[in-house]
Amino acid sequence: MKKILLNLILISITPVYAFEDCLISTDGKLTDIKIEHNNIVDICPVITIMNEKNTLLVHPLQTGETKASVIKNGKEEIIFNIKVTNNKTTINETDGFDIIKIDTPPEAAGDEIDPPPMLREIGQGE
Repeated sequence: MKKILLNLILISITPVYAFEDCLISTDGKLTDIKIEHNNIVDICPVITIMNEKNTLLVHPLQTGETKASVIKNGKEEIIFNIKVTNNKTTINETDGFDIIKIDTPPEAAGDEIDPPPMLREIGQGE
């Protein structure tokens, strides 16, 4: 019983971090992903139906700063500076690339979403 209580206390005082995943996308093919410190982020290509190979998923593993490089269209090397904090991932803006934070709630992104059906009032055009 003491062991269980001790584990519950340790779990309750351990900080919880919510790292923020991001997508990097462009109009060209991305290859040769290299990460300076691969213990800070993992970067994986996103497989699409059309197999365009133009989107990367940036998944933070721990806090810190690193750089990542990719080759666009087989000829142009692009370098991204990536900073991971406890609840935010920052990637430098680069011409021709879109950085999308996929863990940002729609309200924070400025999008308006419909309320769930059970919260809608009866007679609102359903």
